[in-house]
Amino acid sequence: NRQTDTMRDKFFRAQLGQTITFNHPERGGITGQILGSIEYTELWQRTNAPSEPWVPTGNSFAAHWLGSQLLYEWQSRLYVLDEYQPLSDADIQQSFLPHAKRFAQSNQTAQVSFAWPPASWTIADIGKFRVARAEGQGLRLNTGAEGRFIHCNGADRRALVVEDYQSGQGGQDTAWIGYTLDWDDIQKIG
Repeated sequence: NRQTDTMRDKFFRAQLGQTITFNHPERGGITGQILGSIEYTELWQRTNAPSEPWVPTGNSFAAHWLGSQLLYEWQSRLYVLDEYQPLSDADIQQSFLPHAKRFAQSNQTAQVSFAWPPASWTIADIGKFRVARAEGQGLRLNTGAEGRFIHCNGADRRALVVEDYQSGQGGQDTAWIGYTLDWDDIQKIG
């Protein structure tokens, strides 16, 4: 839809200092100023082999930190993430990795659900990314950082986004909790 594409373009091109007005599923209308901005590059392997390098797919996505929310786009999904918890490698290995491996072994087709406070989650997508650009304040990552992601859905439009950065790669492993949004929920960028 043309209106969605226009808002997606505006979102991708939004700059530090601009404001975004959006409809939060629980809190209603919110306007926030962009304090930090991230551009992610999607990575993939031509063949699934340990020696195969990860290369850019050509797809890039944006996220904007508004001080208490991260508006985060990935493929056709849009999230407002308003809670975060730093994770350790042990947290990831115990709480997330077994489920992500099961999902990967099914060629990302199995319905893989698991519990992680405060809810039950179903994996929607897994993959790898590189931070192409990180600017502004409040970010827990640096340009050039690479990591893996797990995106999950819960009841009532709840969402869980896990970012697992490679050791020494300039990012804080984090579990973000929030909600899925529709592009129609973004009312204004200016």
